[in-house]
Amino acid sequence: MAYGSVGIALGAAIIALLIVQIALHLGIYGRIASFRLMNRKQIRDKEPAISVVVPLFAEDANYLDTSLTTLLTQDYAKFEVVVVYVGNSDDFFADIQSLQRLYPHLSPVHIDYSPHYPVSTKIALNVGIKSAKYDFVITTSPDATPSSERWLSLLAKGFMYGDIVLGYCGVARQGGFKNFIFREYQFTDSVAWLASAIRHRTYSASRNALGFKKCLYFDVRGFNHLNMNVGENDLFVQQIATQNNVSVVLSPRATCTERTWGGWEWWWHRIKLLQTTHHYYPKWAMAPMIAELTIRTLFFASIVMALVFMPWEFKIAAIIVALLRYFVIMFVVVRNCRRLGEGGIIAMHFIYDIIEPILRLTIALTSNKKHRKSWF
Repeated sequence: MAYGSVGIALGAAIIALLIVQIALHLGIYGRIASFRLMNRKQIRDKEPAISVVVPLFAEDANYLDTSLTTLLTQDYAKFEVVVVYVGNSDDFFADIQSLQRLYPHLSPVHIDYSPHYPVSTKIALNVGIKSAKYDFVITTSPDATPSSERWLSLLAKGFMYGDIVLGYCGVARQGGFKNFIFREYQFTDSVAWLASAIRHRTYSASRNALGFKKCLYFDVRGFNHLNMNVGENDLFVQQIATQNNVSVVLSPRATCTERTWGGWEWWWHRIKLLQTTHHYYPKWAMAPMIAELTIRTLFFASIVMALVFMPWEFKIAAIIVALLRYFVIMFVVVRNCRRLGEGGIIAMHFIYDIIEPILRLTIALTSNKKHRKSWF
């Protein structure tokens, strides 16, 4: 009572905000580390034959020698890799076809590019899926590289428990602060939708690790959001997902990494375009993340007020509470990083933890509605 009504209210707010944050992280995001797919009801006796579909828009010889080779040499019994090349280089397409001598399970598809009739990623995926000879499809991109030779077999195991399979793809690890931000943003974003999918509320998927049964694709006429050429994976999975047909595959060996193509300007433009897809999400989809970011901001503001205006013993108590929150959050983050094969972000996570609310608010406020029909 010595602190007055303001001090009592401030202390109560700090404790309440702490409890809610701990509940959100342990109760929702903490499920990723403890989730076991084998606890779900099995619907198939074995992993099916798989068609992996990759849209390719550039004459990238390095991709043929690296990521594509990693895909073609996956340790899996029966699969094909459908590469949909969109371009006008007959020599490059011939290079792709030449790989069939070593990898007969490679199936190249060629789409001529014309500036008068542009071909989006969505269209290339549609062509590749229709060309696939197997009933189960996994889509990925030339930007992604599987983390192990068991990537495909582990994702395919998900089809034993559902008709849709969701995997994790992080940003490729490089040096520098900007790469740290890119990786943290992708990691926290993915943790949010993976945790939601585990709770049978699927609203998003990685375009680099999305599997589904072809009949689901034909039932909704494929990637049919003709006014959108960004976030096609999210809008598609929202159409086909139910409470019981989604398998989430979480293992360090079942992940992939996505390379970046530029610096801050490239990343900022890409994130703002992806942000426009949220306009089409169900209202409940982003609620847990928005709630957590809001509560985190209020908590930090309350701690700062305590440090500025309250007596020394109140300040010490506020610091102890802030440290308690940090240790609980880091407990969840460390376990999730291990489950998803993410390394190198834990030591600096406290920085991102502080700036993330500002970063996401800035992205939301600067996202222009005119981009909702933009090509990506």
